[in-house]
Amino acid sequence: MADNTPTDRIKVEAAQLSIGMYVVELDRPWTDTSFLFQGFRIRQQQEIRLLQEVCNYVWVDAKRSVGVAQQAKENLAQPARLEAEIAKVDFSQEINQASPVWHAAREESLRILQAVKMGQELDVAAVKAVVKECVESILRNPVAMLWLARIKNSDDYTAEHSLRVSILSIALGKELGLPEYQLEHVGVCGMLHDVGKIKVPSEILNKPGALTPDEYRIMQSHAAEGRKLLMSNQQITAATVDVAYSHHERLDGKGYPRGLVASKIPYFAKIIAVADSYDAINSDRIYSKGKSSLESLRVLFDAASTQFDEGIVGCFIRMIGIYPPGEIVELSNGEVGIIIGCAPGSKLKPKVLCVLNAEKQPCKERIIDLANGARDEKGSLYRIREVHNSGAFGVDIEAYRQKGLIIPTHL
Repeated sequence: MADNTPTDRIKVEAAQLSIGMYVVELDRPWTDTSFLFQGFRIRQQQEIRLLQEVCNYVWVDAKRSVGVAQQAKENLAQPARLEAEIAKVDFSQEINQASPVWHAAREESLRILQAVKMGQELDVAAVKAVVKECVESILRNPVAMLWLARIKNSDDYTAEHSLRVSILSIALGKELGLPEYQLEHVGVCGMLHDVGKIKVPSEILNKPGALTPDEYRIMQSHAAEGRKLLMSNQQITAATVDVAYSHHERLDGKGYPRGLVASKIPYFAKIIAVADSYDAINSDRIYSKGKSSLESLRVLFDAASTQFDEGIVGCFIRMIGIYPPGEIVELSNGEVGIIIGCAPGSKLKPKVLCVLNAEKQPCKERIIDLANGARDEKGSLYRIREVHNSGAFGVDIEAYRQKGLIIPTHL
């Protein structure tokens, strides 16, 4: 990453901004804007318009900026989305179709591991069939399937994790502009990326404390074990084998098992690595409590360009959003609510369904719209004090959706 020496930083009027410039500082605090995190390369005209709406000038890093010609080439591989894509069907309709697809895919992910445990051959056709249905749902409206991926209620972490990685990778691939057949391919890669963990002893896989160096080496062996298992099946593509083998490789060459550098890591493995790491950080494990979505995204953001592909991470962050529907938040006065959406241009001030009072007891549900300057009983403006992980305070987000109180519009 380039050093931000004074000669690298150029003050640019907002009216003079162009695609390819890397913005490192604004003329106002980042928290006063709708941009997710500090520092980004301009890829779309929409981002220029947003900057011009809130800033008179910005500072640009010359070394990290790219020319118009180079940016045009990037845009051919990753089409710009100037306006939000309108889903083909609404959430309420798609969730009814997506739910049985999700449950069928979950059962298949459990069968995959059971088959491997029993020494049986993987039913690749069945895996492809459920992934294809997941892809079709995401193409109709990705919010429904991504909402289902937030529900974590199984003790079988590896199986549900693999399914969530598959869903996240398909949705991410869609945002990256992959064609449908490649979305199905990356979905299969997600379902099978951790199959080698079945060869790791459960006492290591589920150890509540820190692993010893020898135990860590055994844990790392799941990548090579996955490669062996998948190579023995003639229906599995070479690319799927590569992802199982390479999804823990990192751009700086400090990953495993081979220590590959960025140019040697398969593109699908880079996609799976982002989805895999996000879900692992975001999920409760025997040895650690899952972090909130915001904290998980920040870990990815901080590791972009060193461990993870910067463009893929940026796309993933935009897809998930800083305050995605279903996230549990504690407000400034101690009340607890569920984020149900953000108005356009108000990414930092979402609508919240308040479900617990300041004493963390159930209360009559009501909507608090932070974008409209809502105030608490003492007359103070509501703010988000803290974002919590799924299940915090015993709040069951799916129960509120089933009651018709939550209808997400985006994730």
